[in-house]
This record gives sequence, C-alpha cells and structure tokens, in this order.
Amino acid sequence: MTLDPRVLRRPDGGLWSELEGAVLLGGDARNVPEMQRIAAALSPAAHLTVIVEICGSAQLGVIDAGEGRVSWLDRTLDGELRPRGERLAQAIHAWCAEWACGDDAVCTVWLGARTPARIVRMTRALLPEPRVS
Repeated sequence: MTLDPRVLRRPDGGLWSELEGAVLLGGDARNVPEMQRIAAALSPAAHLTVIVEICGSAQLGVIDAGEGRVSWLDRTLDGELRPRGERLAQAIHAWCAEWACGDDAVCTVWLGARTPARIVRMTRALLPEPRVS
C-alpha cells in the first residue's frame, strides 16, 4: 500500500501539502527518503530548497524538487573530510539570510533527526518565527 503524499503530516500536525512560501529541507544522506516523501507532498505554492550533506559521490541520490533546488554538499573537499554539519550549517545560514530576513517572511524549515544540535539552534535563531521541525 502506497501512502498518498498529500496527507503526509508535519511534526506540528499540519499537512505538508498545505504549506506555502519558502520551505527548506536539510540533513544528510540518511534523511533522503524522508526528504523525498516531503518533497512529493508539497503543493506548487511552496518554493522548495533541499540541502543534503554527503560523504562522497556514492551517497548522491535523487530528490524531485519540482521548480525548487537540490544541493548535494560533499564533506570530502580537496581530499579532506570536513566536520559533520559544517557545510550544511553554512548552506542553511545562507538560505535563512536570503529567505527569512523580511518582516513578512513565510518560511518553514525541516531538519533531519540527526542534524547536530548546534545547527538546529542556529537555524531557530535565524528565523523570524521558530518554525523548525
């Protein structure tokens, strides 16, 4: 049995399909299946950005973001393994600066369950309303 993505619920109990405005999904390769489900559930009124931190090209996947954007951030830059969450934090910070700075900004952020706590705290501090799941 396949679940209808239009009835996929957010952590706050609402439906992902009801969201409008900017939506960010952030996490690592382990979060890709959940990101795929959320992306499939979003309405066309949502402007989706997906940021996935990976360790090497073997972790690349496919996420259909519609008109949105998917970024795969490899932790293995220049032969060095970057600290977990470093590239993800930089990308989330840049997204929040672009989408969440206006007084009338409507944005929603979902972060994978294993996202480091420091990144969750940073994201909450950058958003006009604490709407981080």
